[in-house]
Amino acid sequence: MDEVKWAWVLLVAATLALLIRLAMWFLPEPGWRSAKVTQAAEVLSSETGVVEEAAAPFIATPEPEVAAAPAVAENIAREPAPEPAVAEPAPAAAVPAVAETAPVAPPSPPPVYNLRLTRWGMSRADVEAAELNEPIRENATTLVYATTTLELPCVLTYYFEEGRLTRARLSFADPDGVDIPPLNAAQAQRRFLFLREQLRSRYGQPVQRTFHQPRDVSGLQRTAEQQEELAQQYDVEIAEAEQRLQKQRDVLTKRFRRWSNAKEMVERGLAPYERDIRDLRQWKKDALARADQSRRDIQAHRSADTAQPLIGVMLARWPYAREAQNIELRLDCRGSSPRLDVRYEAAPKASGWGYFNDL
Repeated sequence: MDEVKWAWVLLVAATLALLIRLAMWFLPEPGWRSAKVTQAAEVLSSETGVVEEAAAPFIATPEPEVAAAPAVAENIAREPAPEPAVAEPAPAAAVPAVAETAPVAPPSPPPVYNLRLTRWGMSRADVEAAELNEPIRENATTLVYATTTLELPCVLTYYFEEGRLTRARLSFADPDGVDIPPLNAAQAQRRFLFLREQLRSRYGQPVQRTFHQPRDVSGLQRTAEQQEELAQQYDVEIAEAEQRLQKQRDVLTKRFRRWSNAKEMVERGLAPYERDIRDLRQWKKDALARADQSRRDIQAHRSADTAQPLIGVMLARWPYAREAQNIELRLDCRGSSPRLDVRYEAAPKASGWGYFNDL
């Protein structure tokens, strides 16, 4: 039992010795804090240019005896207190001089164009250089391009006089369907309204005119005349058929006069002639009915022309737009297929439309 106790005593003693040894390794040595303060003071003095005494390390001293207290008080009263060192202000940082720069010239205004990247009076070579594509047709006075405007397919034609650009035309419908597809009346009117709004936003309110056209009744008129003429021809045929019927009746009556059933034989022989006459009369009646219907349709068309006239030509014009050009938007529905064009013309003067006309 005593051996076990001594073993625990030795284990505790060894543990304490190990802890003391570790504490001596990791704890800082005495006076390290005062050394750090002294080092910081030296660095501050070197930066400000004022030499200050390093703070002495704190050393605990025994309290003075009571008898020595008056002498210490006298010394303190006799010696003047040292004036605190005033740090000289650091010199102000030099403000870098702002280098005077030359005045920047304002940017030049963008080039002004009349149509696409062209201007009136341009030479033929300049116009060809302004268009990226090759012309599809050309001659001495025109250049024709297949292009798009506002994402709409169109045919662009430039016109030259004495080698200078004077007119241009954008065609948005081709009745022949060679360069661009043709348009029906509804498509042409919808694109006319779209283009008019686009031009209105650029050049302001246009001068507008609308020409109406009567509905086409020529076909109905021809039908009525043809059916009436046919009815007259049926009258002639009916008259001749009745004469043939009468002659055939006389012949059959003479042939079967001795027969007991003579009447039946005559009616049987005249049946084909009577059938032909009935058919001719029905055909005449049908022809007159068709002629009468055509006449009624003509009257209805004329009434509709008064109540809801058809549009023949729609015009929207911007005379002397931006003091440089005349612009005309034209929709012509008088043909079998409508035409939709935007025409441009150089306008050195405010009056006159040159190649433009109403119809």
